[in-house]
Amino acid sequence: MNKFIPKNYANGSRTISKPKEYFKKTRNDKQIAGASAKKNGQYFESVIEITCRYYKQHQIADIQKTPEPMRILETLDKSKGIFKAVFEKQAQPDFKGVLKGGRTIIFEAKHTNGKSIAQDRLSLEQIENFTSHHKLGAECFVLVSFEMRNFYKIPWEIWRDMQFIFKKKSVNQSDIKGYEVEYMNGILNFI
Repeated sequence: MNKFIPKNYANGSRTISKPKEYFKKTRNDKQIAGASAKKNGQYFESVIEITCRYYKQHQIADIQKTPEPMRILETLDKSKGIFKAVFEKQAQPDFKGVLKGGRTIIFEAKHTNGKSIAQDRLSLEQIENFTSHHKLGAECFVLVSFEMRNFYKIPWEIWRDMQFIFKKKSVNQSDIKGYEVEYMNGILNFI
């Protein structure tokens, strides 16, 4: 009896083995992509902070970045303010403040270099914060950057109900058409 060997696999294997260099390259590519996304995310937050300063100067809103809750483990150089620390708990939404007229505003900034952004990018604590603030009448939304080129202000209700509205747990730019935010002269016009 002859052994059947599929045409595309010389050794009869169903998988094609890849050299170790392939996996190193893939891991490095992922690390580079991750570092790039992190850098773009930080840049995105700096654009938002500049916009918040503009809003404050023009008495449109007073919005501040929420500090990350940290616990100092060890002081390395007190004179230079260098220490070792860990995050105590998951973060709250990135920005909180008040709009002219007194309405509270909270939002999370999310950046992606990909084609879509997943609903699970928010922590449980952030979801609880959004839910509580939204029930009390605050303006709540997720501000999204796609490749630092296109920006969207997705209302909390849309983000929260994403699976029911879009029949999936992520959104791409065509899904959120109509929620675009203009970026002009260094200001991201999200109010």
